[in-house]
Amino acid sequence: MVAGMVVVATGCLPKDSADAAKDSPDAPKSEDSAPASVSPSPSSSPSRPLTAGKLKSLLLREGEVPQVDSAPVQGPVPKYDPRVLVPGPGCQEVFDALVSHHASTSVIQDFWWKNNQWGGRTWLASYAAKGAEEEFQGLKKGLKTCKKLVGVTPDQKLNSRITVAKSPALGDEAVAFDLSMDGPGDTVVTDRQIFVRVGGLTVNMSDRGAQRNPGFPLDVVVDKQVARLTQGPRG
Repeated sequence: MVAGMVVVATGCLPKDSADAAKDSPDAPKSEDSAPASVSPSPSSSPSRPLTAGKLKSLLLREGEVPQVDSAPVQGPVPKYDPRVLVPGPGCQEVFDALVSHHASTSVIQDFWWKNNQWGGRTWLASYAAKGAEEEFQGLKKGLKTCKKLVGVTPDQKLNSRITVAKSPALGDEAVAFDLSMDGPGDTVVTDRQIFVRVGGLTVNMSDRGAQRNPGFPLDVVVDKQVARLTQGPRG
């Protein structure tokens, strides 16, 4: 994640860092997780949220994403305490969704590829009752009015512009948008965000530097991850 962007786009965890995530011996590799069970999705979501262990089993394996050297998994993800406040109409709702603030539990998978570069991230969260639907609706509504995320977290400053893209046909409902900020010199760094709800789960899949060539294969992550969630327990 690039300094100044929201944590979900920069590769930092609350009270953590991308480098620590990659180098920590306590950060499990994705291949250590049991493969997700494949079963038809129920017509309605149970009210009991999934555990962090079950969420980890629903993430992808390293070999499923081209050119990825490692894909460490962390979770449950700590929440900001106290809550990070983000001013502006709808901006709090957008930020809360991006950091899974209202989730019962969430896990993160970072994708490291090509010469030890941080390429992308999946943030998977589970909610009780109708929490996932409420979180998604808050994000969707917030994206209509919030133009920029500005604030301060314990890790860094937020200063990222929002550009909404066409919503993809994924899961039960989905939105897509870019977070961008000014980089060194006259450069602009843009991170793509694809946020999907599948039953009582939400998953935000993002890359770092969407304009970089060659870019991280985010479409592969999105297609395979959403397929995994729609085939497995929906939370």
